[in-house]
Amino acid sequence: YRVSRDETVGERLRWIMDVFAEKVYNPAKRRQEVFFDAGYHTILDLHSYGHDIETAWLLDHGVKVLGDEAYETKIGPITQALAAHIYETAFDGHSLANDRGVVNTHRVWWVQAETVVGFLNAYEQMPDHSEYRDAALAEWQFIKEHVIDPRRGSEWYWEVYEDGSPILDRPI
Repeated sequence: YRVSRDETVGERLRWIMDVFAEKVYNPAKRRQEVFFDAGYHTILDLHSYGHDIETAWLLDHGVKVLGDEAYETKIGPITQALAAHIYETAFDGHSLANDRGVVNTHRVWWVQAETVVGFLNAYEQMPDHSEYRDAALAEWQFIKEHVIDPRRGSEWYWEVYEDGSPILDRPI
């Protein structure tokens, strides 16, 4: 697909949302597929929890930017399903596992950050689901207690174990 100089940002945003809805999102598994061949056939059975929760809020933001009811109707159920599935399968009450395929229960810094934003977004989209607000708050507490690196000159640990103890041989 080549971009025309006459295409608007809105047209490109609609295109990428269509690709996501029609080729990337797997409704049977309530997740996005991650790796594809040239024909958009998935080549690896991997559930990337961080990418799913990140995608949910990014797509919702794109829908808001578009202001197009048709895309709200098309994308809203997908982002709600992504958030619900992540909450049900990967959130343990305080933090989010990295991925499943080859099981990796470590807590990676960016996955934890996206979880806060993603669950807050889900709560904004579905205010009757206070469990998403509570999950975002619990995740933020986990980040403050375990992921923020208190060492001078540091930021966040790249990765911590499931119990919150840091994996110290990773970069900050």
